Amino acid sequence: MAKFLFILSRGTDDPVRATRCIHLAKVAKEEGHEVNIFLIEDGVTIAKIGMVDYMRSPTGDELKPLLDYLIKAEVPILVCTPCANSRQIGPDDLVASARFEKAPKLISLAAESQVLTF
Repeated sequence: MAKFLFILSRGTDDPVRATRCIHLAKVAKEEGHEVNIFLIEDGVTIAKIGMVDYMRSPTGDELKPLLDYLIKAEVPILVCTPCANSRQIGPDDLVASARFEKAPKLISLAAESQVLTF
């Protein structure tokens, strides 16, 4: 079993990258790997309740069911605190299994994981 860290810096501005990142995180979790997701920059919008409800990629993949799977599987969704603050996203805005973290946590996870960035 491997440990994966998915870093997503794109959100509603880039549904293709956002959907693909969450899709691959789901596949990794389904295959029994340890998965963490760290949202930075515009990627933090993915963790805001309701923001992914209508996002899909050109291949037809819908982001909401993919994210719902990860939430149900209790995959940690870590949200960059300063990135969220600058976009006025607070703790009450976050989907289940999402929590705020800062750069030291990102570096700690990256040091012990295979990292995929989107």
